[in-house]
Amino acid sequence: MGLKIEVFTSLPSCSGGRMVLRLMDQIKKEYGGKVEIEVFKGPTDKAKEYGLKVSPAIIIDKDVRIIGVCPSKQTMKNAIREAGVV
Repeated sequence: MGLKIEVFTSLPSCSGGRMVLRLMDQIKKEYGGKVEIEVFKGPTDKAKEYGLKVSPAIIIDKDVRIIGVCPSKQTMKNAIREAGVV
C-alpha cells in the first residue's frame, strides 16, 4: 500500500474541488502504486474527524496539508516528497 492521500470536496464540487480531482488523477497516473488516493464528497464523518470546515482539502498521511485551494502540481509533488515518496 502506498502513501495515503485523502481528498475532500463539496457536493456538488466547486471549481476548486473539480480542479483538485483532476490533479489527483494526474498524481495517481504519475505515482501509480506509490500513492493511495481516497476521495470524500460532501459532508462526511471523516471530514469531521479532521475538523474540516472548508473544501477542497487534501490530507497526506493523516496530516492536513492543503485546505481551501487547489495546489499547483509542483506543490502537490513537493508535499508528497516531504511525506517520503520520491
